[in-house]
Amino acid sequence: MHGASTAMTKGRRLFATAWLAAACACSPGQARQPVAVAAAQVPAPSEVSTSRPKTVVDPPPSAAALADARHVLNRFAFGPRPGEVERVARGGVQRWLDEQLAGPAESPLLEAALVPHRAAFVPPAQLVEDWLGDGWEAETRSLKELREDAAPHYKKHLEQLATAELTRDILSQRQLEAVMTDFWANHFNVFAAKGYVRLFEGDYLERAIRPHALGKFSELLVATARHPAMLLYLDNAESRREPKGGAKGRRRGLNENYARELLELHTLGVEGGYTQADVQAVARILTGWSVARINEGGFDYVYRSKAHDSGAKTVLGQAFPEGQGEAEGLRLLELLARHPSTARHLARRLCARFVADTPPSTCVAAASAAYTSSDGDIRQVLRAISKDPSFWAPAARSSKLKTPLELVASAARALGAKPDGSLALAKTLSVLGEPLLQERVPTGYPDSEPEWASGGGMLARMSFASELGAGSSPGLEVRWEDAFPAGTDLDALLKGFGEGLLGLAPDSPTLRLVRQEVSSLEDPAQKRAGAVALLLGSPEFQRQ
Repeated sequence: MHGASTAMTKGRRLFATAWLAAACACSPGQARQPVAVAAAQVPAPSEVSTSRPKTVVDPPPSAAALADARHVLNRFAFGPRPGEVERVARGGVQRWLDEQLAGPAESPLLEAALVPHRAAFVPPAQLVEDWLGDGWEAETRSLKELREDAAPHYKKHLEQLATAELTRDILSQRQLEAVMTDFWANHFNVFAAKGYVRLFEGDYLERAIRPHALGKFSELLVATARHPAMLLYLDNAESRREPKGGAKGRRRGLNENYARELLELHTLGVEGGYTQADVQAVARILTGWSVARINEGGFDYVYRSKAHDSGAKTVLGQAFPEGQGEAEGLRLLELLARHPSTARHLARRLCARFVADTPPSTCVAAASAAYTSSDGDIRQVLRAISKDPSFWAPAARSSKLKTPLELVASAARALGAKPDGSLALAKTLSVLGEPLLQERVPTGYPDSEPEWASGGGMLARMSFASELGAGSSPGLEVRWEDAFPAGTDLDALLKGFGEGLLGLAPDSPTLRLVRQEVSSLEDPAQKRAGAVALLLGSPEFQRQ
């Protein structure tokens, strides 16, 4: 592979120059458009009729329809698989979105690929039993014993969990659900490696986030608020009413961590109109929302009435009478979920994810209105975003830099690759700077370009592209003879990958560069490896 490696080394230098040129060509908020986008300057998606007689052979999809399909698959999925752009263009992007919102049947390929990682998602009690055996009984063991006995299992468990999530992102037929699960996992971030959160992270994703990823926000909010992973991460499990007389013992007293993040990040937003007095009142309302202790025989959410502050409170001008117990916490979450500031905050975040780092005002208005009119139905909000002209505008296309997770998942999907069952994919993401589920701060991993466009980060991306093109990227299996047979003519490869998946014009600078760099290689496999590596490392593939 020496010839291919030489081409890739030269290509890295050339693409570094290309990246600098691309960065300088536009101001921070200005769009970067692929050449082929010019044909797609339309305010709404092109549709292909599905009611034609069977005897009529459909013509190839138009350039505009292909551009629409490519754009949708890059934003509402983790990128297209081979042939998927044309399939979606033929059926119509709105039909594909409707199917995704309804939840298509899951892929048997995914089910098989998840078998080695199923243990990562089991409830904590089952996880501990699997690790420590049937003889380990929580009722007779101390917290210290659990810490010591479970410690050797934590590292592999978190790597297995991260690999399982990435496997879903690559192989799932429910691509929109996978994208939204990642979105909400960052919105309601918990640091998986903090203390006993390790025991709960898989359960948190599987039973609090994923089932509600496309449902009602109010239900998602309650599910995260009552999950031990969140209560432990933000210390609400130990928050309790102030002791009488003001004396504070060890771990006694009010903790405002979760209350603050609930208002600032999860619902109203930093400009949502709340005060420090509201934060304190919210913290008081949520006293007693805790987690069962080890010696209580459980690992579940528990409400501790003796720890609850039963006095009267006021939040956002709304009175909460004394003596309401756990019910006032549920009322609080409903109030926050239905608040206009929450609608605007979530609309901004979702439009930033699906349209542009600086979300267009029309998108925010449309998404916020859909949220309010549907009582927080996430499906209706996404539908409104997909129909807003800002989503289809030329300025929105190829304007967002992929996160490391999006890069790895989209590269694997573009090549028709599948995870090999090992834990190597989790390590690949760590090298790229986004170790899955390992963000320490409550904000979760960022979605905007400045956070990922460092020199070191871009070099790691080019190395990943080179390894994948050379067939040496750990954790992924590529059936090269299916994706790009070794005998494939270079022009055919560039047409299928460069034009089909990336939407590049045949005479684009990138395709000219790739052709120039690999044309001197004699071995077909080396030529293919060099071309694929350079295309995966290209500025066009790094964007979506």
